[in-house]
Amino acid sequence: MKRHVLLGIALLLIASTALGSWYDDYNDGIAAVRKGQWQIVIQKMTSALAGNSKENNNARTYGNIFINYHPYYYRGFAYLRVGQYEKAISDFEKTEGPGEIDRGSIDELMQDAKAKQAAANTPEPVPQPVPPTPVPRPVPIPAGPTIDPALRQQVSVAITAANQSLSSARDRRAGSSGEYQKAMGALADANQKAATAKSNDDLQAALASANNAKLFADSAMPPNVPPPTIPTTTTASRPVIATNSVLGDTAKRVRHALESYFNGDFEDAASQFQRLSQEMPRNGWIWAFLGASQYSQYAFEADESYRTAAFQSFRKASQYRSWKGGLPQKYFSKRIRTAFERAKGNRAG
Repeated sequence: MKRHVLLGIALLLIASTALGSWYDDYNDGIAAVRKGQWQIVIQKMTSALAGNSKENNNARTYGNIFINYHPYYYRGFAYLRVGQYEKAISDFEKTEGPGEIDRGSIDELMQDAKAKQAAANTPEPVPQPVPPTPVPRPVPIPAGPTIDPALRQQVSVAITAANQSLSSARDRRAGSSGEYQKAMGALADANQKAATAKSNDDLQAALASANNAKLFADSAMPPNVPPPTIPTTTTASRPVIATNSVLGDTAKRVRHALESYFNGDFEDAASQFQRLSQEMPRNGWIWAFLGASQYSQYAFEADESYRTAAFQSFRKASQYRSWKGGLPQKYFSKRIRTAFERAKGNRAG
């Protein structure tokens, strides 16, 4: 019985590894497409197809992460580039279209592959002797713009980082937020500019769009997050009624401050939480959201004074409340949580 259990666990681990490997191979193949490394594209897409042979515009990978999965398209394009036209035609007949990088329509690529295959199979005509012609004086041709491979790699890394930030935003259910939509638009712009770049200036523009996409994704928060609630008792005594009357306005202002924060109006949120911190100086939640608002201002405006103020607020938050496991992921982005931990560990800011 024990042997059967161990065998079942081993098979489960092997299946999990196989499930994850096709996604990794496909990602590596996409990176090779951007670099023009066609043999690696063929190798990685072949490995991906061995694990998942069905193309899908929304192929599920890890958890709730979905990708545009079209390995036949990119392997066929790589075969076309290395001169294996018959294999290219075979893959173009199987694919449903391009994925995140569009190298042309299926009809165009199929026509190109068939034309080159026909040309390769046609014998060259016997050259006819021609009389010698005067050798023209060579005219210098101005060199075209060059592209720095290191810069192209930097753009690829930035696009990958933006995709990871978008994945994290989806994990915290921020996919419907305005910041998430801005991130998606910036990432699409980065991919388009990277795919059509003809100079270093084009790549710099793609890099800026990718960095903006990551910044927007890290700032994306789920909508309608409830504010911290004030505990009440079920006994409708006069002290309780009086307490609710006194705190009613405060709770309303806390809600308004949180709405400003989750709507991305960080300047207004910081101003409101600053006033609330004076009224409730020992409330760790208030200090945490104040620090998050200030650090978001720093991220957008690159003003060190916002960063310094945010670190001071984060230290106040950790002083008045125990944050086991750090700030909660559903309210604070990865960038904010990292800054909070750095503030706790660096008292000098």
